[in-house]
Amino acid sequence: MQWFTQLSSSLWQSPQWLWALAALAIPLVIHLLRRSNPREITFAAVYWLQQQPAQDWKRVRLRDRLLLLLRLLLLTLLAVMLARPLLQQEAPATSATLLVDPRIEQAALDHFLGEHNAFTRVFWLLSEPVPIDTPRPAAPDLWRTLSALADRARFRDADILLAYARNPSGHSALRVSPHWRWHALESGAPPPASPTLAQLGDGPPWLAVAIRSLAEASLPDIELKKLSNANSVDAQQLDWLIYDTPGRLPAALQAFVADGGLLISDRRVHPHGQLPFADIAGNEPLEAAAIGRGSWLRYKRDWHSAAFFRRADLPQQLWQQWAAQDWALQARNRAEWSIDAVPGLPVPDSAVQYARWFSPDRILLWVFALLLALERGIALGRRAVAPAAGEQRA
Repeated sequence: MQWFTQLSSSLWQSPQWLWALAALAIPLVIHLLRRSNPREITFAAVYWLQQQPAQDWKRVRLRDRLLLLLRLLLLTLLAVMLARPLLQQEAPATSATLLVDPRIEQAALDHFLGEHNAFTRVFWLLSEPVPIDTPRPAAPDLWRTLSALADRARFRDADILLAYARNPSGHSALRVSPHWRWHALESGAPPPASPTLAQLGDGPPWLAVAIRSLAEASLPDIELKKLSNANSVDAQQLDWLIYDTPGRLPAALQAFVADGGLLISDRRVHPHGQLPFADIAGNEPLEAAAIGRGSWLRYKRDWHSAAFFRRADLPQQLWQQWAAQDWALQARNRAEWSIDAVPGLPVPDSAVQYARWFSPDRILLWVFALLLALERGIALGRRAVAPAAGEQRA
């Protein structure tokens, strides 16, 4: 069974349903059980009709075989539809396709399409592009999204419309199609976004004051969210987390760091087991430990003490210390790449598979309906003929 599932998984979406083909034995058994010899009753008055029933019986046997074949086909089709097969078809590169950065506002997009009306297919720029008439998705990681599309035959010869001509770099080399044509609405770079900051627990008394000071000074879009429990912490929705509850670190928070978040606490929070904390150089006694893709920044003294928060430069110092440990924020602030000089690795045409998988579910459904109608028509006709033949024998 294991080798059968492994062999089928690349051609079927639900290969476990192929075992329904065992139901083909049901009509075969019924057919065999009904193959008993007919009982002959001869009447002298209708002797001249003896040859006719034999010819009728041959036609009945042929009709039964046809019904058997149709029913076997119906059961086979039903099992195949449940298993949902995937077929390959050629998918050559197509031009007149536009991939649109979701950061672009609708008015700006309409203006661009009005000036460039040659595009017959317009999609949102995503790893799995969707038509432009679907709801606007969240802005993706451009670096990874474009790299994922670089060897996709369907979008191999597309136009790329970005909001900005200059964009942040990523974690690795950008893979591009040498046939892409680049467009941008603005020549500059997107404004830097402040990280999403949350607080779990009561928090130190200076926190709200420090955040307000940062907002008034240089980060007007920064805000502090308050969370009620550790299970609501999600690294996809949150960048930095302030944790102020003494004791062992909850497993959910360690998972948050491993997923790429930055955890900030003081010395009263302890890990489960040992973590390789390293001292951070500076005036403040700090240490940090890498966990997965994120890091845990821990102050070595109680940040509730007056010596910690009675400092005029506290907000600026906090920001510098936190930003220095946030690898995701550092990645966003690296040197930018321009569409005029993309630092990418062109994917050669030889590395592209010009074929795609598609599901013939609708075709199979129509064939199933036609075969079912044919089977029902023959079966009902067979029942109508049977009484007439019985009356002749009587």
